[in-house]
Amino acid sequence: MSEANTITKNAKSNLAFTLLDLPPEKRMHMAQFYAFCRIVDDIVDEPGMTEQERHTALNRWADIVKGTIEPQPGIETEVSQLVTTLQLNIAPMLELIEGCRGDIVPRQPETREGMLAYAYKVASCVGITSATVMGASPKAHDYAVALGYALQLVNILRDVAEDCRKYGRFYLPKQDMELFGVTHEDIRNQNYNYRVRQLLAYEAALAEKFFGEAEELYQQLPVEDRNALIPAQAMSLIYHNILTKMADDEYRVFERRYSVNNFRKLWFLLRARLGTVEFPSFPSISDWNFFKNKDNGAEK
Repeated sequence: MSEANTITKNAKSNLAFTLLDLPPEKRMHMAQFYAFCRIVDDIVDEPGMTEQERHTALNRWADIVKGTIEPQPGIETEVSQLVTTLQLNIAPMLELIEGCRGDIVPRQPETREGMLAYAYKVASCVGITSATVMGASPKAHDYAVALGYALQLVNILRDVAEDCRKYGRFYLPKQDMELFGVTHEDIRNQNYNYRVRQLLAYEAALAEKFFGEAEELYQQLPVEDRNALIPAQAMSLIYHNILTKMADDEYRVFERRYSVNNFRKLWFLLRARLGTVEFPSFPSISDWNFFKNKDNGAEK
């Protein structure tokens, strides 16, 4: 098994799951690209490295992508060959590296524009390259950008407590926190209150906007591009379901980490293959009236 496949398999990520839909060669290429993304992200997040060591490691990966140094056998060679074989535009990959670099000494974005600038580097750029690796045409660029924004906003909302606790990072815009009267101490101390709920709902509305925009752009793509992007559409459905769960649960992100089980992921992958018109959300059991006896309301 290649090092890229090992990294992808061990990550057990939502993206890795959706790659099941791809033919073997494209699946291998996506595993190589995913492994690259995983590694540069881990360089910033994993403990035991100094700031300078993190910068040096990211610099090496930038040089590998640019082809200015000889890659070591293993994942470095796999990524280098991927860039050469598919003649990838390396600009988005370099943007991703710089986005991760910004997390070495994290700075809270002042505005939504700043938050989206960060999301573009660490998520939309991943989407742009992924679309190419999956076989989509340049027409999918705007779709990849919009979906990247949506997915990263869900990550920011879901992981707000963990990002603060483990890394001291605040990705929610300073202006938005001030607008709703939410302080850093509220996040650090995990104060679940009305102000926090309103702030998270406010940012969730922005994520909904980008999910809707991505879906509209997807439906406008040629059928060949839509078929190539089925894994991306599955990701959209999975993450939108996470967003819906958070909203239905009033954003209790300090108490739990929202996720989707493998059965539901497989369902969303099937939905993406069949085509999506709207983002489905499953009703709660209490809403499933067909489980109830219509005469007395008792469940059968």
